[in-house]
Amino acid sequence: MIFEFTSSEHIGMLSAFAKAIGSKVENGIVELPEHLGNGYMRGLDLGPQIRMMIRQYELNEDLVFRRSASGNGTRVVVIAFHNFFYPSSDKKPGLPFVQITTAGIDYEDFFPVNSTINTIIIAVNVDLLKTLLHPGKEDALFQEEDTLLQEEDALFRNILYGNQPFLYEELISPQMQALANQIVTAGQNGPLQHFFYRLKAEELIYLLFMELLKRREAPAQTLNVADVKKIYQVKDKILAHIDHPPKLEELAKFSGMSESKLKRLFKQIFGKNIYDYYQSFRMTEAAYLLKEKGLSVSETGYQLGFSNLSHFARVFEKYIGLKPKRYASTNASL
Repeated sequence: MIFEFTSSEHIGMLSAFAKAIGSKVENGIVELPEHLGNGYMRGLDLGPQIRMMIRQYELNEDLVFRRSASGNGTRVVVIAFHNFFYPSSDKKPGLPFVQITTAGIDYEDFFPVNSTINTIIIAVNVDLLKTLLHPGKEDALFQEEDTLLQEEDALFRNILYGNQPFLYEELISPQMQALANQIVTAGQNGPLQHFFYRLKAEELIYLLFMELLKRREAPAQTLNVADVKKIYQVKDKILAHIDHPPKLEELAKFSGMSESKLKRLFKQIFGKNIYDYYQSFRMTEAAYLLKEKGLSVSETGYQLGFSNLSHFARVFEKYIGLKPKRYASTNASL
């Protein structure tokens, strides 16, 4: 199934999706019909400048969400937290990641049959983001005095004041994952539900921006849909073979880009160079195998292509903050 919508539709997208699948909206929730899968999509209007959507479902057929840019799309920032919830089945979860993009860029999500979708999407107006980052200041004064901008943070300037489409991606931190799980499992339906979800949405934005602050960005290059698709194909190729280090020359040939362009765009979107991103995901996978699958340190290291377990332990500690044996024992005791 292919579902197409424009980013200007906002909350009306839920009604349009319900109509497209032969369902209906009840109390802000659309239940998937059996032929498509099982689960739900929930929309929450949290104020005039911020909205949240929760997607929790499993699919019985392929599903494509295709978003077309709207004329005022650069005024809306879309933040999507993916794969934050471990499924109860034995199916391996997808990579936990968060994307932040302008609604002014065409975007497509493809979910194959049997996929488990765990996503929280927050759409927020840039004026609200400015207020959250520096309340009580007029826009012009904000641009002159805000400490983020004084530090010449190109990424934040692009998000808040840029006129060009952008797309950034981060791996979901443990704090983001815990908060996202809290949002989904809270079951808030009373008179304070919108207050609760508004606070949690702002907290998720805060945690994401704390991660983005760790980046040291060069001026952003304008993105086009074709290049974005190529970069994501490169990412998928890297993650499909995490027991083998990526080779830049091969990836450049695969993408049809020069090595310099590939490195520049990859780091612009993901905040890390190709090898560092590969190692970061590799250690995220190692943490999953230790915590969720109960593998031993040696089994985990060998499965991920490490022949030297001491080297594996050093790399794991660099990215996760604990040695693998201690991480496994700590999580086993929780």
